[in-house]
Amino acid sequence: MISSIAGGARMGAFHQNESLLDTITRRLRNIGKWFKDTLTQKGVPCHDYRTC
Repeated sequence: MISSIAGGARMGAFHQNESLLDTITRRLRNIGKWFKDTLTQKGVPCHDYRTC
């Protein structure tokens, strides 16, 4: 059976794309964690960007 999954031409190529999917997912999770930490960090809010 030949089918196209995530850009793979054959089912045998699915395992390579699966690891690429894992890599992309891990990077997106890390970006999400960084963004969440950046938004929730404590500090003095600065409303005038020229005085910070």
